[in-house]
Order: sequence, then C-alpha cells, then structure tokens
Amino acid sequence: MKINAMLLVFCTFMAACSAEETSLHDLTEDFHAWLLKPNTELTHFNYKDGVFKAKKTITSGGEIHYKKTGNNCIAYAPHRYFDKHTLKIAKAVFAECQVLLTNSKHRNTLDQSNNKLDFGKYKVSSANAFILAYAKTVESFSIYQVHGFAKEKRKTLQGRNADIIVSNGSKTPSKATVKISECLNNQVGSNVMLFGRDVFELGGTKNILTDMAPVNSQFFHIELSRQMRERLITNSQLLKQFSQCLIS
Repeated sequence: MKINAMLLVFCTFMAACSAEETSLHDLTEDFHAWLLKPNTELTHFNYKDGVFKAKKTITSGGEIHYKKTGNNCIAYAPHRYFDKHTLKIAKAVFAECQVLLTNSKHRNTLDQSNNKLDFGKYKVSSANAFILAYAKTVESFSIYQVHGFAKEKRKTLQGRNADIIVSNGSKTPSKATVKISECLNNQVGSNVMLFGRDVFELGGTKNILTDMAPVNSQFFHIELSRQMRERLITNSQLLKQFSQCLIS
C-alpha cells in the first residue's frame, strides 16, 4: 500500500493524523465531492468556467483547470513562474487531457513553518489533493509534469547535451517512459535522453509524487531545456507533436 493510502486509513479509523495530513485529507474529500457532483460548493476555492482558483485560506495556493472531455490524464506545470514557458506547454498537453494543474505562488514562497511552497516537493498542496480526488473517479490515469532546466547548470556531459530528459521518477525507466522518449526522438527531432539509461540527473526521484502518486496512476517527469521550451512555444506543429508523444 502506498503512503497516501496508508495515511487515509489512519486518518479515518485512528484519528491520529497531524493537522497538515488532515487538511490534505479534507481538501481531497472536497474535490472528490465536487467531481461527483459539480454543483457542490467548495470551501477553499473559487470556481468559474472550468477553473478552480485557491482562496487565501489555502496556504499552498494553486490553480486547477478541469473539463469533462479528454483523456484520463493530468498536465502539470508545478513551477510556472520559475520554469519559463512550462505553463504554456502544459496547456498544450491539457488539450488532450481532462486536468491541468499549476501553482499560483512562486516556488520559493515560504509557509508558516518556513517550508517552500514548491509543488514538486510540498506535500500539503491543492494539486496533490486534486490528484488524490481525481484518482477516485477514474479507473487509471497519467500525470505529465513539465519542468525546465538550464544546460549550463548540469553536472554531467549528458545533462549538458540534453534537450529533453524523460523519467518516471524512478532509477528504472518503465516501458511507457521508454515509449515516450522514443516518440519524442522520432517526432520532435531533439536530443531526448531517458533517465536511468542515457542520463543520471534530473530524474525526479525526489519529487513528492514518487511517494504520493495513486496506485492507479502513471507519473511522467519531463525536463525541457530553455532552448527546447523556446522551440516548442514558437512552433505550434512541434508543440502538438510533443503533446501527442506524451498521450499516445
């Protein structure tokens, strides 16, 4: 049983959770209720035209886009202000998916305990709550988390040469991750590297979703160089091919 499932069991039957764990549980239940009955009023979010925006009562902030149509998948830009152009790229992926997640506060913003509100690491986030809620409403789904990196800051030659680094948050790439990297190499025409085989940095192994992703989900961690991000947002056909490689 994964960590998030264990937490929910203890929260429900032992009432021994911390305030943070209870907040995540309660927010997850609110989202789940809304997904089952969309007219349900949300305590901590404003909702309009398919977009949830966090009220000040939610420390993590967050913005969620949802539509009834589309594939059972989540496009996710956790660092929209830090990783330039990743939100626009994630929105292109959202064209194929039901859900888009993104942050509404900078990743370096601190909560009351001086923890950074970095959605890639912050446990008690609205994004994580929605993911857990969404998991209860579909049989299976994929999460495509889009990041940006600077080649000049990489520690290895492979990292400095990479345009795209694809992983599943594990040192061992899954068959689905291999398939995505091969499609990107063929269709996008860039230097795509598979974490755990071609490159050994920026694999998302410390990402919060490596522990919290529901058992009926697949997590994909996509790192894009600055040059690659600029190519994607200035070439609509290339961006479409990129998105289709993730979803197909």
